Amino acid sequence: MNEKIRFIVSGFFVGLAELIPGISGSTVALIFNVYEKLIRVFANISIKKLSPSNIDFKKDFELNLLIPFILSMIISVVFFSRLILFLYTAHTEVFELFLGLTMIFASLYLIKDLSIFNYKNILFFILGIFITFILSFIDFNSVKIEFFPLIVYGFIAFSFFLIPGISGSAIMLVLGIYVYIIEAVASINLYILIPFGLGCLTSLLLMPKVINYLYNAYKEILLSFFVGLIISSGTILICG
Repeated sequence: MNEKIRFIVSGFFVGLAELIPGISGSTVALIFNVYEKLIRVFANISIKKLSPSNIDFKKDFELNLLIPFILSMIISVVFFSRLILFLYTAHTEVFELFLGLTMIFASLYLIKDLSIFNYKNILFFILGIFITFILSFIDFNSVKIEFFPLIVYGFIAFSFFLIPGISGSAIMLVLGIYVYIIEAVASINLYILIPFGLGCLTSLLLMPKVINYLYNAYKEILLSFFVGLIISSGTILICG
């Protein structure tokens, strides 16, 4: 598949995945083999490189790939937010079964690139499973739909968007804000979307640098951790 077309198609499915509790958009990016380049581009973001005087701006940010990816993702989110909200609320059990099976098959696809008998890979695979199950038992009793809490929610959700495994939507469910955000997207409620977006932007500026460093230094270990997150998230969805 042509690289530009792959980024357009993956952007569409990444946007769709981020609307769905359980599937991480980064998992989709991994499957389409665009994750590593996206993280590298995001990690490249800095005030200096964003300057109009930067003659390598287009090259630094792979704009020929990034712009189609982002536009495709936005189109997917805007057009399918109402449908996903309906499916999730009206057919929750069937929807979650489908998502869980999809995630487990995705994790099996990713395992083929790992040395499964490497003890470090096994250790981080188990760690990914452990973290997922710990997060699944967290219960937040109060949700504050206010400016500063929404910034924090945006930061947390987007950070998990960048990490394959547990989706930003699943974390929003844990935090108790999933329905508020999906409804805000569907109705373009800027009172909620602006602070939430500021939190997402802050995460975008900080987290990719950390992930990119870890990915370059410990690729197999990090992928093993991601696979642990993905397969356990899928199992939790199926088991309810």
